[in-house]
Amino acid sequence: MRSANLTDEQLWRAITQNTNAMTALILQQLELDPALNTPNGIIRQARLRGSNAERMGKLERNYQEYTAELRRRHSLE
Repeated sequence: MRSANLTDEQLWRAITQNTNAMTALILQQLELDPALNTPNGIIRQARLRGSNAERMGKLERNYQEYTAELRRRHSLE
């Protein structure tokens, strides 16, 4: 859904959800099991990091869109 179609409350809620999702992804990366340092485990970790990086990029783009919309609506000019 386009951010222009959301209410301020929905935008703030989306920002909160994005923040929580980003935090969960970061914690997941930090908790990777060092015991997975086998060839298959290393490949699995690399795939997970790549997947997480893509998801983080999407979350960041959404965050930027939501905050830009709030700034546009509440500009002091």
